Amino acid sequence: MRCLVEDLAAFAGTAGAWLRREPVLHNVLLTLVADRLSGDVPLSGAERFVRVVDGGVTVGAAVWTPPRGPLLGAVPVAAARALAEHFVRAAPPLAEVHGPVPAVVEFARRYADRAGLLAVPGTAQRIFRLDAVRPPTGVPGQARPATVADRDLLVAWAEAFGAETTPGLRRVDLLRQVDARLPYGDLLWLWEVAGTPVSMAWLSRQVSGVARVSGVYTPPEHRGRGFAGGCVAHASRYALSAGATTCTLHTDLANPTSNHIYQALGYTPVADAAQWRFRPPNPER
Repeated sequence: MRCLVEDLAAFAGTAGAWLRREPVLHNVLLTLVADRLSGDVPLSGAERFVRVVDGGVTVGAAVWTPPRGPLLGAVPVAAARALAEHFVRAAPPLAEVHGPVPAVVEFARRYADRAGLLAVPGTAQRIFRLDAVRPPTGVPGQARPATVADRDLLVAWAEAFGAETTPGLRRVDLLRQVDARLPYGDLLWLWEVAGTPVSMAWLSRQVSGVARVSGVYTPPEHRGRGFAGGCVAHASRYALSAGATTCTLHTDLANPTSNHIYQALGYTPVADAAQWRFRPPNPER
């Protein structure tokens, strides 16, 4: 089993076919590739696109987009081990890794062992899918697409969302993410009450029939009134009406409120995913 580092175009053509076999599980990887192929997200030069082959057959894939850690596909155990060995040899020490369970667990254990680090469980997530929306009732307000005039608000809320959900971690370029979505006119949604934005949700462009909801944020002073549920329901229903066959989103398992809200809208669990972090061993142990 070998790991091959490919350029973006080659990876899209080879690993892309393997990723599309599980378009919900692999939606983040597929959109990472699609956004860079389209130029919506320019290549930084630091990315690494890795395909795992066994006897010439693709059996796995991973993408590394620093400052985030590598993101694995739903690879078999042997491929997870091969990827761990690859990143030990080919990259500076990783701070983290992301991916579906159990692949990410096997990668974390093998990588930590080979790199002389400790693997520590980080955020635990669940991947959901939705094929038909059950919209909430009795939520005041309505949704509208965000515009360039909302840019500063969107970035500020995205920063607040990141600080709340991943405290202490280096932020990615959120301004670039907002600017990549704004020109489409229907990928950033705000829920308004009496003309005042109170919640937001982001959509990805659909890939292989799947659109992803992310960036769901309601400022603390507006929580508990169903605004996030209303915004997610609207964005999901819009994506399905615009041609997606399925919507997906990832939840933090430590947040039972959001997990309940999304399931009430019709989202059903597909698989678990996780982040694992790496740190030097405690010299006192």
